[in-house]
Amino acid sequence: MQELPKILIVDDDETNLRFLHEVLSEKYQIQSVSTGEEALQFINSFNPNILLLDIMLPGIDGYEVCQKIRKDEKHSEVRIILISAKAMADDKQKGYDMGGDAYITKPFDHLDLFAIIDKILVD
Repeated sequence: MQELPKILIVDDDETNLRFLHEVLSEKYQIQSVSTGEEALQFINSFNPNILLLDIMLPGIDGYEVCQKIRKDEKHSEVRIILISAKAMADDKQKGYDMGGDAYITKPFDHLDLFAIIDKILVD
């Protein structure tokens, strides 16, 4: 049996975590953490294919987490989808500049998220 792709969700909002777990857990292995610091620690043991990364986090924000992961050669294959309520073009551009592979704004439809994840996994 083929192993399901792994997704690490990083979000400090419990409602968002529950929603993402619920919609993604049938197709993917899911783990979640609520801070950027936890993400940087947990990524080493979980070794995800995709990181769903909220931008507005306590402590270090999602932009910084993204940048740190991109500087670590061990995780060069991890695809990062930034998730944020920040919808301005400058915010999105900053996400791509920090190394994000995709940027999705809240609120979003879970079918759109599936489409982005599926596209990233194929690329």
